Amino acid sequence: MFKQYDWLLCQNEPMTMTPRLPVNAPAERSRLIGHAAMLLLWVAALWLFMLQGRVLATGWVVAIWVVVSLVMLRGLFRRARIRRRAWRSAYLYPESPWNRRLRGGLCLFVIQLGKAGVLAAILLLTVVRIGEEPEIWRLMLVAVLLFVLVRAIADRVFWRDASPVYRPELLARVGQWGTGVVMVLCLMLWALVQPQPDFREATLEQALWHVTDREAAASVVVEKGTQWVAAWQGAEQWVAQQVTALDQPYWFRAGVWVSVLVRQSLFVMALVVLFNGVLAGRLRDGGA
Repeated sequence: MFKQYDWLLCQNEPMTMTPRLPVNAPAERSRLIGHAAMLLLWVAALWLFMLQGRVLATGWVVAIWVVVSLVMLRGLFRRARIRRRAWRSAYLYPESPWNRRLRGGLCLFVIQLGKAGVLAAILLLTVVRIGEEPEIWRLMLVAVLLFVLVRAIADRVFWRDASPVYRPELLARVGQWGTGVVMVLCLMLWALVQPQPDFREATLEQALWHVTDREAAASVVVEKGTQWVAAWQGAEQWVAQQVTALDQPYWFRAGVWVSVLVRQSLFVMALVVLFNGVLAGRLRDGGA
């Protein structure tokens, strides 16, 4: 009996933790610079796709979409497995057969693959439509630095409190939300001051034809995709101007801004999911 009690006391003793390197330590600084460099290379790749996306053949566009989807899938599937592991440990006994069956296999992989494919398409189509807007690309560079710093700060804050098994999901979520909220707010403010075509005297059909006719590409996939995105934005602009001209109620105006928020949030979500995929497995709790 006493031996069992002593064993329980030993189990409750605090675990010794590996001392955390300060952020300004050479090794830690090199690690963060390496993470930022990897993300900057991917932003540069998106820039190149923006420059050549309208003239690439469909085969090349599909190949690029597959590569981006797989990078996103790397982070999405790993995070989903971690969340599934936490759910199993909370609700199921270790010896339960459902603990093994619900570990996350082909079904979970297919679901995350679908998410990655949709987000990759949104990211690439939005990048093509952005064009050489300097404000957006500067914001993406700021997002890289913010993403790396937020993850590093969260890693330092939760180093002694978060389980090494679940810390990757925690850091990915903190980095994703911290960067995403800042980017969405900046994009919403940018939408307020961005010049817009005058659709006050036009019908909705005329406005949609105006914005979609400007989207041309060698690939049918890119052309149709950018036309759909342009139609979404054009409908927002038309409705916003009609609402102002006809003095519609505030709830109707709020609906327009909700649409803008959703559109901007999808782009930001796709970007930070790509960032998480690039840095998946690069943490101290099992990565480099």
